[in-house]
Amino acid sequence: MTPLSPAFRALSVTTVTIGILATAVVLPGAAVADTIDPAADIFPAVGTSDFDVEHYDVQMDYRANDDISVVTTITASAAATLDTIRLDFEGLTVDTVTVDGVAATFAREDDNDATLHKLVVTPAAPVSGDFTVAVEYHGAPGTHEDPDGSFEGWMPTSGGVVALGQPVGTMTWLPSNNTPSDKATYDIEVTAPTQTDARDLSVASSGDLVGQEPVDADRTRWSWHVGTPLSTSMLVLAVGHYDIQNSTITLASGRVLPEWSFVTADASDEDKALVASMRGRIASMLDWLETKLGPYPGESTGLIYDYAGVGYALETQDRPFFDGGIDEATLLHELTHMWLGNSVSPRTWSEIWLSEGGASFFESYYAWEVREQGDPRDLAAEAIGPEGDPDIWEVPTVGWTDPAQLFGNQSYVRGSYVYSALMNAVGPDGFDRIMRAWTKEHATSSVVTEDFLALANEVSGRDLSRTLVQWISSDTPPAVPEDIVSFEPLTAETTVGTAPVLPTEVTPNYRSGPGSPASVTWDTADADWSTPGTVTLTGAGTDFFGAPFTTASLVVTVSAAASPSPTESASPTPSSAALPHTLSATGAEPATVPLIAALSLLVGGAVVLVAARRRRKVD
Repeated sequence: MTPLSPAFRALSVTTVTIGILATAVVLPGAAVADTIDPAADIFPAVGTSDFDVEHYDVQMDYRANDDISVVTTITASAAATLDTIRLDFEGLTVDTVTVDGVAATFAREDDNDATLHKLVVTPAAPVSGDFTVAVEYHGAPGTHEDPDGSFEGWMPTSGGVVALGQPVGTMTWLPSNNTPSDKATYDIEVTAPTQTDARDLSVASSGDLVGQEPVDADRTRWSWHVGTPLSTSMLVLAVGHYDIQNSTITLASGRVLPEWSFVTADASDEDKALVASMRGRIASMLDWLETKLGPYPGESTGLIYDYAGVGYALETQDRPFFDGGIDEATLLHELTHMWLGNSVSPRTWSEIWLSEGGASFFESYYAWEVREQGDPRDLAAEAIGPEGDPDIWEVPTVGWTDPAQLFGNQSYVRGSYVYSALMNAVGPDGFDRIMRAWTKEHATSSVVTEDFLALANEVSGRDLSRTLVQWISSDTPPAVPEDIVSFEPLTAETTVGTAPVLPTEVTPNYRSGPGSPASVTWDTADADWSTPGTVTLTGAGTDFFGAPFTTASLVVTVSAAASPSPTESASPTPSSAALPHTLSATGAEPATVPLIAALSLLVGGAVVLVAARRRRKVD
């Protein structure tokens, strides 16, 4: 913490009164917008707003990775009358479709370049309000390749398969409204061989394991229930030879969570020991996250560890998936997503910085608070400092349109800068209040960037839009969080012939409210304190974002007092509590304009006070 300036002690009968005239650092170029419009959907052919799915009931017969048969029943609601029902579905063979129990006709549409894979259902009669669609299908599910060359969907593993959905891969095995803006509950029943290769076969998914019963001598039915609304992209289904760890975890909040973790039996002893160590940290991580983000939004917890060759870990609901590697930072990242990404989801994938930037920032936040390593507020300072990467500003966090950029640095790295800038603006306690309100108000819903700005303003009681919009959309390193409009006034006293005790800090006031006290250095080379009169000084410093500022003038009035008794004058208390951190300077050249003239008031019967005022890709 940078402490507040001390009271300036009078040394004798002469008083020096200091008034600061502000020269603000202003942004170059045109005025900065205070809002951000919702981003265009980078997958416009995926998902629909024609209806809202309330529940998926999946009855699967799994015989092998390339041989399944399924009946999926979708319960949905349409706000207007629909002549056709368009579901996202890629591959597999559709056998029959019924709508409200009546046979329907159907057709397929496929365009890989447009990421368009539709099952177009025409009911016998148009539907409106609540309706059901039952799709019976079979075959060998496939993988889905994203525009960036990564893969998800139905991914073979060492002993079976794992179905991963982010961003759109769930449609390779589940006909659905495959968009993060449509959340539903699920019942998933998978009947699978009890053993393959003379080893037990298990089925893992999101939610709670509500049934595991033999169907006959050779087959077992696994039943999973997801009662918390969830988008298709965060649903997981895994079949394989797993060592299952089933336990309960009691959180510090008193909540008891069931844990189901699935670790491939093919893992080495070393890997199994590492996974066991990471499992042992889930409870403490969830405890810490609850203090920052509010109550855990899932129904159970755990993890899935297997070898799928996808090269990333994924925040699949309740039990994130790890592909042959796991460490503390990645585990914390994926658990953070239970709040940021799974419960509070981007409305479209174009807004993914809200979740990926948040989870990336919380890695640093956790390391700072729990491991006493680094400081998450330094992320923003380093980004605009001389060592910052200039290329990071080429792509804004919101506004890019190429789906191949989905898991780029603008989502993870630059997104984390926005959260760091927010913490610098309001302090860690203020940041926690905003984040707890964010996850509470928008639980199990989908959001856009403007929702985040609005809530940050509401909870902080300040207009932080100008600050955050620059970090979100500027194509150059932000020079300042907002225009400085003034500095807090300060006073001091001394005798004629003695240099005054000058303030070592000033408190910039921004359009959004007071900032943190910032160090300032005054140019006293030509100052003359030997005779009564006025001396005007200039000073320079850096604000709490590391952006440079200059004060237009520090007016020092030197006058002889009538009384020989020394007096004291204390520096005024800033209008807001100091933030416990000051970021380093950027070395950027400031643009300055005078903003405020001196305002005189009588101080202690003597003098004048002048106011100046990718998902997480794993290498």
